Amino acid sequence: MKKIATLILSLCCLTGYSQSIETITKKVSDKICDCIKDDLTSYSEIKPEFNRCYDKEFNNIFSIVNSEEQKILTQPGALEKIKSGIVSTLNSNCDKIKKLIQSELDNSVEPAAKSRAIPCPTNFTGTDAVKMGKRSGEIIAFNGLVTQVYSAHNGKPYYEVKLEGGNTIWIASLVTSGYEVKGNILRILGYVAKAENDEFAAKHNKADYHILAFCIIDLKTKQMAMLPGSELQVKQWVSGEIPKAEK
Repeated sequence: MKKIATLILSLCCLTGYSQSIETITKKVSDKICDCIKDDLTSYSEIKPEFNRCYDKEFNNIFSIVNSEEQKILTQPGALEKIKSGIVSTLNSNCDKIKKLIQSELDNSVEPAAKSRAIPCPTNFTGTDAVKMGKRSGEIIAFNGLVTQVYSAHNGKPYYEVKLEGGNTIWIASLVTSGYEVKGNILRILGYVAKAENDEFAAKHNKADYHILAFCIIDLKTKQMAMLPGSELQVKQWVSGEIPKAEK
């Protein structure tokens, strides 16, 4: 019973820590959103304006949060977690940025429709799975039949797919689409990444690599789900080109 109680307490602490990180990330993102000028007219203007406001607001992070959250900030890795979540939080919640992203996407619809390029192409099959290490860090797209599904500690699905031409690979999803069901055929866009530092992945995946999926299409319903913040990469994919990973 003591071990169970300790485990429950640990899980509660982990949940509380994660919620605090999310709360702080949103506070900083809201400050950055307020700082960004209201008269931006194109997506290309966001980056320099974001950099200006990020430097201003992140440097003042301890004045943004309350005393309990200040304690969270002093814990190892907390600031890095917050930094990594700011862009996706801004893209999801800042109306100034959301409008520019939507405008950018809308402007691409007509050219994509007129283009002869095949939307959402693939560049990876089962025969490529044996040389995953050579493509580490690259963005790949492929079709896969879902064969096993688990729920990771972050609530996102971790699942195995069988590829065209044979062989299987594991997917660490960055988005919960609801399409991750055994027997479904999905088209997946994501990064090739090492799985060695993921304890949950190690329980199921015996290979050295897995895919960090940020966009998923259910091939039966043709419905798409994507990670907030990846809109422009997905737009490029829809237009017939597989996006390049940033160096």
